[in-house]
Amino acid sequence: MTKPKEGEETSKFNGGKMAHIFQFDKDTHLYTPQTMSEEASDALKYGTFYYKIDGSNGMIVCQENGQLLAFQRLDTRGKPIPAHCMRLPTGSNVDCYEKHSYCYEPITIDVQDKKAKKKNKAMLDLVEKYKDRFSGQKYTSVEWVGTKFNKTPGVPDDVALAIHAEQTVCEDDTPARTYENFRSYFLETAIEGFIIEHNGVFWKIRGDGFDRKCPFALDKAAVRPPVFLV
Repeated sequence: MTKPKEGEETSKFNGGKMAHIFQFDKDTHLYTPQTMSEEASDALKYGTFYYKIDGSNGMIVCQENGQLLAFQRLDTRGKPIPAHCMRLPTGSNVDCYEKHSYCYEPITIDVQDKKAKKKNKAMLDLVEKYKDRFSGQKYTSVEWVGTKFNKTPGVPDDVALAIHAEQTVCEDDTPARTYENFRSYFLETAIEGFIIEHNGVFWKIRGDGFDRKCPFALDKAAVRPPVFLV
């Protein structure tokens, strides 16, 4: 297994843990107007927004010889990373927190289960089909989406692929950057949430952080679909 060298970084999200922008109330477990930190406040004010996707995190790696390798993120729940897996590329978002440990497991058709083999082949076929999209950089952060991956709302295909960098939010579609405006937005709009990048660090805001019965939770048919490849 080819693994990243020390210091190599992905140009976008490295697959690590993202902190929430807003703090949680200890009783309701919902967001409060208080941000997590000064850095979170700066991200809220100045960061670049992306739509959050309900799927399974992945990474496409372009080797020096041009060969593409595809991965799906694995949480070992604090256990050692399996020898066949790849550690996360270096980045500002950590690979371990509390009882979670993230790594990337290679996607291969060398598996016994027939359903897994079929799904993995479809994933690898997509990477091959769109290889020109991944050949220009070492790492491409992606989301595996579709009915086989959390039944991604708006994606009717079993297996599809969304590139995180392409999930950009137009400034006109971004709420005014205050707690009150985000709360109003997520109580009216059926999206899972936003990812916010600032100074290389990625943060998140989720609709269910404002209300467990937000439109995303109650009306999957109305959810905005991601930009995806099939």
